[in-house]
Amino acid sequence: MFKKTRINLTILNSIVFIVIISILGSMIYSYIRLYVYRDADRSLQDMVGRVGLTGEIPKFGGQGRDPHNNIIVLIWNKNNVLINKDDIQDNYQNHFIPHTYNKIQTTEVDGYYFHTISVRATINNQPVKLEFIRNVDIERNILRRLLLMMLIGGALGIILAIAAGLFLAGRALRPIKNSWDKQQRFVSDASHELRTPLTVIQTRGDLLLRTPEATIQEKLPDISIILKECRRLSKLVANLLTLARSDSNELELERKEFNLGELLRDIVEHFSEVASFQGKTITLTSAPPITFVGDRDRFHQLIVILLDNAMKYTDDNGLIELSCFETKNHIGLTIKDNGIGMKEENVGRIFDRFYQVDKSRTKSESLGLGLSIAKWIVDKHAGKIKVESKLGEGTKFEILFSKRKKI
Repeated sequence: MFKKTRINLTILNSIVFIVIISILGSMIYSYIRLYVYRDADRSLQDMVGRVGLTGEIPKFGGQGRDPHNNIIVLIWNKNNVLINKDDIQDNYQNHFIPHTYNKIQTTEVDGYYFHTISVRATINNQPVKLEFIRNVDIERNILRRLLLMMLIGGALGIILAIAAGLFLAGRALRPIKNSWDKQQRFVSDASHELRTPLTVIQTRGDLLLRTPEATIQEKLPDISIILKECRRLSKLVANLLTLARSDSNELELERKEFNLGELLRDIVEHFSEVASFQGKTITLTSAPPITFVGDRDRFHQLIVILLDNAMKYTDDNGLIELSCFETKNHIGLTIKDNGIGMKEENVGRIFDRFYQVDKSRTKSESLGLGLSIAKWIVDKHAGKIKVESKLGEGTKFEILFSKRKKI
């Protein structure tokens, strides 16, 4: 699909380039042609004016001279018989019989080109026709070379335009192709993630239907699994809707001031009970009251995602440290754990949707969407998120929000 689109874009760009070059080339050639012939035509018109003022008719110079190297005047009687036959070769005479007057004409004789202009006059009380002739081979050769150069340049330009069109079309389509590929992977992964809990629910439901006489207590494990998968499915759908709306810019932030330290204390207080039950410890280090301007609910979601992520990948008796700080230009937030960590090559991909680091290394189930949502929340607040992790030593998330940028 993208290959065909790239070719179509290249063809369209090439056609537009050819049309523009053709129009510009025609305009330039027409202007130069007019400019080159202007001196030759002006010399003819000056000769006509001079003869009209002085009455003197210049002589060509005798039989045998080539007319393509001179400006000459031919005198014709009313019967189109040449009077000054000695001024031009016999084999040229029939080509110059005048038919149009007071207008410059182009005449070709044996490969030579001339501009001519004829006027009516009277000599010795006899009506005659005066024809002024000027050779324009030099001008024509100049224009011929110019046209050849323009054609060669145009051909080279078209080849370069096609090559550049292919290159630029490829670059222009690259982000679209990447977005398309991501969307395809997103749809595929979402279908897979949705299919898994649905399959479990369907399987357990079929088992329940096979033994309608069984009591609820007997089927409690199946019911529990169904409810667990329903909650997982609900969470997955909610996350998918969040990401889909974020991609289409349908989600707007409700910006208002709130106390960041107070929000962190509320979240830590809630997570501390769960952490204590799992044998883990969460600590909070907060500077003096920090006022933050942003969406409080989304910021709450951000902290919960990062803490939940730290809880999943921290072993029993692990330590999770949460801290916030304020400088002259930034408000910062760090979440550090001493959990299992990850390899360096995985760090750059953890914000990709549905990406999960080696499921076998943790007992917890993850949808692979939380950090994608966290990254979106940070970006919407004009912040930057940095991740440092070492395998077996733990992971640290550091987020900086600029005070100068408006969100």
